[in-house]
Amino acid sequence: MMNMKGICNTVANKKKTCAVLSLVGGLHMALSENQPVLGKIDLPTITLMGKTVGVQTVLGLGLAVCGGCCLVACM
Repeated sequence: MMNMKGICNTVANKKKTCAVLSLVGGLHMALSENQPVLGKIDLPTITLMGKTVGVQTVLGLGLAVCGGCCLVACM
């Protein structure tokens, strides 16, 4: 069984894979309909530029931007 140090070393060696996963996961979160966290906690929505968005959308956009930037930096 892999320990945490082994997992972290593997992740550090697979930067492009992590960047792609962050990008895809972020886009999925940003483009999906907002859902309660863990099926129980319904987080509030906010209004950005006249559009109502949830915390899930904001987090997804952040992940997509980070993943995209990391992917560009890896190339």
